[in-house]
Amino acid sequence: MEEIPSRVFMKRQTAYKVWIKDIHSAKSHIDTTSGLPSFIIRDKTLARVNFIASVIDTFSSGTYGSIVVDDGSGQIRLKVWGDDLVLLEARGIGDLVLIIGRVSQFNDERYVRPEIVRTVSQDWALLRRLELIKEYGVPQKEDRVILEKEEESSPEVEPSLAAREIILARIEKQEEVSEEEVFKACSLPREKVALALYDLLKEGEIFSPKKGYYRLV
Repeated sequence: MEEIPSRVFMKRQTAYKVWIKDIHSAKSHIDTTSGLPSFIIRDKTLARVNFIASVIDTFSSGTYGSIVVDDGSGQIRLKVWGDDLVLLEARGIGDLVLIIGRVSQFNDERYVRPEIVRTVSQDWALLRRLELIKEYGVPQKEDRVILEKEEESSPEVEPSLAAREIILARIEKQEEVSEEEVFKACSLPREKVALALYDLLKEGEIFSPKKGYYRLV
């Protein structure tokens, strides 16, 4: 494997308030300074988003779970693995939730890896909608993204993707984790976890401050 350059510490990125439709229409972008993946939404370069939406579907399979949410402008899936399943517990169809998380993409699907999922009232949802309309205008219904229901055999629980998300979630919680902690947390074949670590290093999502340890960039 080629040598991975070390990275400097960066402050946590702002979570911008957006319509779900904006997440899907955003252009992917690699920051020339940091080398980090991000998205361009309405002239803003961002990686984290903040939005309110209704839960319209839920899915759970072993150590993987997801919910589909809709804010009237479109639908998007929230995906969690391992210990982060607790974020989606007790979330039922019809619930209004505030979501703060990181935009991710795998194959052709864009989704959100949530950091916070909190139930809110109709009043909060209305205030947010008015705030977004004031700033961005009423979202157009053309090209509205409608997601298919996730099935038990869904490829989204593919081990390499699961390993990536578990690694990122564990590092976010602990700031720095050892390689052995990563292998234990993933509960997947070591070769899958090792490949996920290598890919995350190359993509600039994580870096190794010292041998056998990892941090988020």
